[in-house]
Amino acid sequence: METLYVYFAEAARQGSIRKAAERLNISASSVSRHIGRLEHTLGAPLIERRTHGVKLTPAGDLLLRFIEDHSRELARLRSAIDELKHLERGHVSIYTVEGMLGSVLPQALTRFSRSHPNLTYEVIVAGTDNVVRAVADDRCDIGIAFEPQPVQGIAMVGRMSQPVLAVMTARHTLATRRSLALADLVGVPLGLPDKSFGIRQIFDRALGQAGGLTVRMETNSIDMTRQFALAGMGVTFLPFFAFEREAKAGELVGVEIDDAGFASAMAQLCIHAERDLTFAARQMLTALQDSFAR
Repeated sequence: METLYVYFAEAARQGSIRKAAERLNISASSVSRHIGRLEHTLGAPLIERRTHGVKLTPAGDLLLRFIEDHSRELARLRSAIDELKHLERGHVSIYTVEGMLGSVLPQALTRFSRSHPNLTYEVIVAGTDNVVRAVADDRCDIGIAFEPQPVQGIAMVGRMSQPVLAVMTARHTLATRRSLALADLVGVPLGLPDKSFGIRQIFDRALGQAGGLTVRMETNSIDMTRQFALAGMGVTFLPFFAFEREAKAGELVGVEIDDAGFASAMAQLCIHAERDLTFAARQMLTALQDSFAR
């Protein structure tokens, strides 16, 4: 890809000409000069220079989307050529909910890398809504979402049952209960992920029937919800895979919630319904489907 486009794309992703220059190991003035040349060539402003960085104009948004699409298609072409040459080279991009980093995804990648040592990976952590959006926008090969809502153009190609549990320190007064109704948590401080997470969406749907619950902390980090529970600050809600290590260490306890929405929750693999996966991505998807089926 031409240098002009590379410099512009990096500045757009970083939101800063200075940060882009640091990543590219060139001067900020050089990045700015190349973007200026690109704006002159296209006949439209691409960025708005601000005190603390840059913001894309509508034309800049269009150009960034074009560059990303072009890069993805080029990667597919290279992978297809490698496949024809019987080479196991390639790159796989995965967007995943944070809880999968506990054991499921690392274990799948470990097994997969033993038989495919020449492949490389990019793993981006996001909430469920942003995972699905990344798949829909063709910014990744595979998405791992938790309780995603149906979206046109997205194919769900694997699922794993993962009921959401009420999670608390083993010393909590409710830790010995076999199950809990949401009404049992009235007055108990709760730490929840934000509304982009499937867990939060399950909670919000159930809240209409319960009411009176106290959300003490909201965060965009699953790890932060774990820390909330570990510190004894209150109760959070997580599927088992998101706190498996702490459960095995006896630090956290998960109690079933007497609610169908929590009990039937699923982690799902999703891909773009109208895009062909590269050879590397197809192999990775098969490995993840096997892990989900275990």
